[in-house]
Amino acid sequence: MIKIKELRIEKGLYQKDIAKLVNKTIACISDWEKGNTEPSISEIVKLADFFEVSTDYLLNRTDDTGLVEVHSDLTPDQQELLDLYNRMNYRDKNQLLGFAKGLVY
Repeated sequence: MIKIKELRIEKGLYQKDIAKLVNKTIACISDWEKGNTEPSISEIVKLADFFEVSTDYLLNRTDDTGLVEVHSDLTPDQQELLDLYNRMNYRDKNQLLGFAKGLVY
């Protein structure tokens, strides 16, 4: 069974919050949490990105969340940028890197 309920509760969210995120009904989220049905691959990826865990962790295939350790030598601004970058999809990351390179060079 996937760990949606556990992660949702940890973040203080309701099923309606997750339903809105993935454009599903509350009943659908309830079914996922009970193990009656399963989300699609794209929904699993979206949920893993949202909860900032690996898909394997979300699918209960590992106890390792897949989170990268925070480096204490980063400034708050650097850490915020890193956190935002880590939450982006592949396309947005590439776009951001291109923009940043354009600013520097």
